[in-house]
Amino acid sequence: MLSLLALGLCFVSPAAAEPYALAVAGITVNLPRGYEMTRWSDYDLNAKGDGSVLDIWYTPWQAKPPVGTAFQALYVAHLQDQHVKDPAVLPGVAGEGGASWVHTRATFSLDGGGKGVAHFAAFAADGKIIHIGIYGGANADRKAGADLANLVNTLKIDLPAAAISTEPVVAGAAGFTVKPPEGWRAVLASERENAESLLGRTGAGKLTDCVLLAAPTADAQEASVLATCPQTWQLGFADDSSFADDARLLRSLVFAKAASKIPEAEKVALKDRNAMLFRPTMNDYALRFAAVSYAQGAVSTWAIGPEKDADTLEKGVKDTLSGLTFEGPDNGLAAHAMGDIVFHELNYNPLVMGAAGLMVLGVLGGLGFLMFRKPAATAG
Repeated sequence: MLSLLALGLCFVSPAAAEPYALAVAGITVNLPRGYEMTRWSDYDLNAKGDGSVLDIWYTPWQAKPPVGTAFQALYVAHLQDQHVKDPAVLPGVAGEGGASWVHTRATFSLDGGGKGVAHFAAFAADGKIIHIGIYGGANADRKAGADLANLVNTLKIDLPAAAISTEPVVAGAAGFTVKPPEGWRAVLASERENAESLLGRTGAGKLTDCVLLAAPTADAQEASVLATCPQTWQLGFADDSSFADDARLLRSLVFAKAASKIPEAEKVALKDRNAMLFRPTMNDYALRFAAVSYAQGAVSTWAIGPEKDADTLEKGVKDTLSGLTFEGPDNGLAAHAMGDIVFHELNYNPLVMGAAGLMVLGVLGGLGFLMFRKPAATAG
């Protein structure tokens, strides 16, 4: 949970007023009968009453709370923060009542040897998942569950869950469209600050013209995010013959002094061109960088996510590259000047190199013949 001091916590008397609005979390609640507020901010709320403790907080990244085991690790850690022993969390089930929520029950041991129970609710709001927990002794099991259901079904959601989009995103006037891979979706406006904060750890730079995608983890505590952006770089031909040299030039351009520490690029073959995929290393995070050429320069993709989800992150980057479409003739293939074409052919095409060599030898041979042949006899 976030530092309460950092949140600018409001301490007020229980009689100050109900309902309690959590402006940033996006909900307004009336506490169950018998509970008194002990801590309240725009972000969270705590209350106590009748031998039970009530706790409200949220995790960033919006997702539809799934039934099952997705929140078990989250709630075990949360109970451990309450200094209880041996927490055991059961799989979540659909909550009762008119609201759409997931109900998760847990048990734990107390210092004195007694047993306790906890009931958790989880539901989506704009850019986040709201969590509510009620903890008490084992004899309060039924009441705690009933109090939780009553609270969830009567609270007001001031910031309802936003519409999630997995539709292709056009990158403004940049001339390309990004199709979110399976499991990824467009970053919500309310999540953009979180996404930009994560991407700020990379070399992505300004993200104004970028398409941002996210893939939240199952418990919505973390997410992998990627930014696909237009660049003015010229990547060369990056065909099978020149790929290694072109990728080294890009690696030096992007990573500068750290370039020697970055592994060689992997060639990702797309339908009509090759993309370059790099795997920089970063403590505690998985990091990927990719680039591909098009008519207006290059498209770069920076992606960062939890280290444990490195495989998901890399698949997301490769699928994003494969799903790119470009405006213009020939799917926006880059056009090359004649001089660049000649230089490329002379350096990378063995047939052209051989033919050019023969031509040079022929010219030199002809010059030698002219220089060293004997003059023809003249008639006297």
